[in-house]
Amino acid sequence: MAEQMTLRGTLQGHGGWVTQIATTPQYPDMVLSASRDKTLIMWKLTRDDANYGLPFKCLKGHGHFVSDVVMSSDGQFALSGSWSADGQTLFAGYTDNLIRVWQVSMAAR
Repeated sequence: MAEQMTLRGTLQGHGGWVTQIATTPQYPDMVLSASRDKTLIMWKLTRDDANYGLPFKCLKGHGHFVSDVVMSSDGQFALSGSWSADGQTLFAGYTDNLIRVWQVSMAAR
């Protein structure tokens, strides 16, 4: 017997492709999404038929599209990274409230 999926709703708020989604079992009503629009959005799920979830926070500041995001299991931290437009510099967020800027040589890639 084939399994079937049913669309329950959509979350609308990004201005570019969604590149990554992160969840945590400790907060089942929270979803974090990353996008090519250079933002992260934290969603509060309502599970309402008319509106399945609402953007709770929009995190801006990346200089290039956000390709990855991960959330700690307790939901307290989100880490993301972004490449510069020329692909030579990596910007990475850390739990010590800093963004570290890494120059990446092509030989190391």
